[in-house]
Amino acid sequence: MIKNLDTVYNDIIFDELKRKNAILTAGDKTIGFNSLTVSWGGIGVLWGRDVAYVFVRKSRHTYSFLERSESVTLSFLDEKYKDSVQYIGTHSGRDEDKMKNANLSYTYDPDYDGAYIRQATYCFKMKKLYSIDLPYEELPSDIKNQYYKDGDLHTMFVCEIRQFLVTEEYNELH
Repeated sequence: MIKNLDTVYNDIIFDELKRKNAILTAGDKTIGFNSLTVSWGGIGVLWGRDVAYVFVRKSRHTYSFLERSESVTLSFLDEKYKDSVQYIGTHSGRDEDKMKNANLSYTYDPDYDGAYIRQATYCFKMKKLYSIDLPYEELPSDIKNQYYKDGDLHTMFVCEIRQFLVTEEYNELH
């Protein structure tokens, strides 16, 4: 269903990041997988590598999977999965099998020891390179007041993009 295509994302990804939330999946075969919806992040070049960076709060269940594994994916789903993406973003894998309840499933890649959302139109397969906690003391007061009144800060995860996968149907439309 999904094939490797290295250049298509250059033309579309910035528009897509502005319009859609992605589902981040972290974990490996040993610890399992968990996903959450992310809307803060970006794509660029760091240390001579193509990277994506995402921000995840320490309180999120997926945070522990990010801490314990190197495998990370960002999956983008078609508009018809809007309710499923919203469900992933508003429920915790700590309390339920939210993938099943969102009518989504994982595709496991044994060579990568990671998983992505089977229903994804396209995804980035990545390896975690670095993480850093946002420094509360150095943030502007309006940002602290708007986003961090409760002290639940984000950690930035920088991940090397190893492969871009896209469905044949999506590729034909673009």
